[in-house]
Amino acid sequence: MPEGLTRPERPPEETEEQLAAVTAALERVERLRSMALGEQRAVGDPAALAARREELQGELDRRKTEYEAISIALDALKRANTQLQERFSPELNRRAGEWMARLTGGKYAAVSLTRELEAAALERDSVLPRRSLALSRGTVDQLYLAVRLAVCQLCLPGEDPAPLVLDDALVTFDDRRMALALDALAELGRERQILLFTCQEREGNYLEGRPGVTRTALRGGGA
Repeated sequence: MPEGLTRPERPPEETEEQLAAVTAALERVERLRSMALGEQRAVGDPAALAARREELQGELDRRKTEYEAISIALDALKRANTQLQERFSPELNRRAGEWMARLTGGKYAAVSLTRELEAAALERDSVLPRRSLALSRGTVDQLYLAVRLAVCQLCLPGEDPAPLVLDDALVTFDDRRMALALDALAELGRERQILLFTCQEREGNYLEGRPGVTRTALRGGGA
């Protein structure tokens, strides 16, 4: 986590889910209250229905208190999330851009991410970045591999080098893209363990004999 921020106890999705549940409960209590008023008019027992109304009103007040508390918590989580993104995004964009430049041999020089983590890549000497929908499948996979590597470095820094697991991450790469990616991963492998699973032979063939690289064939084939 960036310095100065604390991780929320609950994610925004969980808080929104609780808020929706309380909203539904409020609506249910309101319907019950309306039914109670209807029973009062139909049955004509003011004392019994007044007690029932008081009970339902107490339940409604409790639910309103819960609703207000969850609404305040949700607003606080959204503000914290926005603040975290504002601090995290510039460094994430910078590192992802560096990885994208390496993975593409310098063809793309920068990466930008929206708050929804939709990525765009800026081609060298271009003015406007290209969204992922305007890129080839191989370039899109390079782009999101660059983002994953940048997130890994930011969230799992070198002083606590957790392993990185990649499952057929290079399957859409042509041989040149594959070579660039494997060279970059081999360098990253000096600071953390990388487990690259693939159903192809070419990655293993390319890395054959490199120091620090172990090739293991799993049952059922693959390299």
